[in-house]
Amino acid sequence: MAKKETGAFQFASFDRETLQERIYRELRRALMSGAVRPGQVVSSRTLAEMLGTSPMPVRDAIRRLVTEHALIALPNRTMIVPDLTEKLIDEIYKIRIVLEGLATEEAAARISKAELKELAALQDKMVERLSAGKIADYLEANWQFHFSIYNAAGLPQLLSLIEGLWLQIGPSISRQRPENHSHEISDHHRNIIDALAAGDAVAARDAIVADISQGREALKASLGQEDDLPAAIPSPKRGRPRRTQ
Repeated sequence: MAKKETGAFQFASFDRETLQERIYRELRRALMSGAVRPGQVVSSRTLAEMLGTSPMPVRDAIRRLVTEHALIALPNRTMIVPDLTEKLIDEIYKIRIVLEGLATEEAAARISKAELKELAALQDKMVERLSAGKIADYLEANWQFHFSIYNAAGLPQLLSLIEGLWLQIGPSISRQRPENHSHEISDHHRNIIDALAAGDAVAARDAIVADISQGREALKASLGQEDDLPAAIPSPKRGRPRRTQ
């Protein structure tokens, strides 16, 4: 399937038969991987131009994302990526620890050698991208790393619940400033890989919980700071992104 490039993030070209569903899935992916930022205005017209389609299927996808709390509809019909409060961050991360800890435990019993090799490659990619200052590339590799583990658990209902949380938290993950915590993040990820390779479910869960907990504290510490990373999905040219309180 052909790709249309926009920054570090690439949108797929779509077959007409499955247009609405594929646009919805691509927008979910963009949110979960941090390709959009908190407070950013999301325009169906701008996205339709990027995707080479009409605004209608994009509007349908956006409406679905509003119902999943991934986007907020303002009174003037503008769609915006929500900015998280400290209280909401604490709630989401408490649930993440339970669900992603469980998924990682399950993955320890099922993960294949090929999947472990892919995890190691993704971790190496994260280190390289972070060293090169390519934060957007790092964020997408980090998302792939986590969901490679959760997919390996083989529990689709659990995976769906985790995706719902990442729809809300994904845009804010860039605010953790991973370049300031690179050694700590790498240690957590290496510990996760080692525990999974050993089939040690308890150690794997402990390592993913440590990773999530470190991210929570870094995110909370960043509240109120401006996000200076460019978004892969541009806001409408006529207005600046607005932030919720």
